[in-house]
Amino acid sequence: MRRRLWGAAALSAALIGGIVATVAVAGAGTPEPVPTSTATSGPRALSTDEAERLAVARFLAYQSGSTQFRTEVTAGGAPVALRGRVDHRAGVGIAAAELDGDTAIVTWNASTFVGWGGIAADPGIPAAPPAEPGGARPLDPSTSSVDAVLLLVLSLGMDRPENAQLLAQSDAAWLRADEIDGAPVDVIAGPSDADSAERKGGNTRFWIDSDGRLLRFEADLPSQTVTVDLTPEQGVPVPLAAQLAG
Repeated sequence: MRRRLWGAAALSAALIGGIVATVAVAGAGTPEPVPTSTATSGPRALSTDEAERLAVARFLAYQSGSTQFRTEVTAGGAPVALRGRVDHRAGVGIAAAELDGDTAIVTWNASTFVGWGGIAADPGIPAAPPAEPGGARPLDPSTSSVDAVLLLVLSLGMDRPENAQLLAQSDAAWLRADEIDGAPVDVIAGPSDADSAERKGGNTRFWIDSDGRLLRFEADLPSQTVTVDLTPEQGVPVPLAAQLAG
């Protein structure tokens, strides 16, 4: 039997034309923070070590090859849970999207979104897209909260480090100590956009461990705050769907 391209109407609406809305991540209680730096309160200017770790965080993700992620997006007034993987070197991601018991598989690159609905059960993180063609459309973060999150996750790997000296001279700031799954991390606010007329600090936050690995990312979009939990891994490729291979 041919699998439905989109499944239930609510999930279809959220994925095909999501409304930019609030994003939240369901998680356990917050553990007692253990700082990786000597400071205990912020915000303050970055130390040399913190600037260097911020500079390499996305490069280390690219070097590792792939990252698992988990987040939840409110689209069309309902929460869409996303669990997936990004192949940083290929510039492609794949995820299971779940809403009210209905599940879809989605895959995307920087310009195109492809989805398959009617998945019988939650597949976890899909190993590959289904063999049959899915429903494809342009990726449009300006109109879809799901697309905005997928594009953000895709941007969390880059093929070279950033300039640590420039980051140290910017308005990037150390905010506080925290802990993720037993790993002490520093929470660092990214710098303002270079083209911004006002230097009031950026709208991104990075949870970075002592090795420079990015374990959580948060961004303020025009009408929402997006929080994404990240698990670095060693080079698990995401096979390309036919609609992304051209």
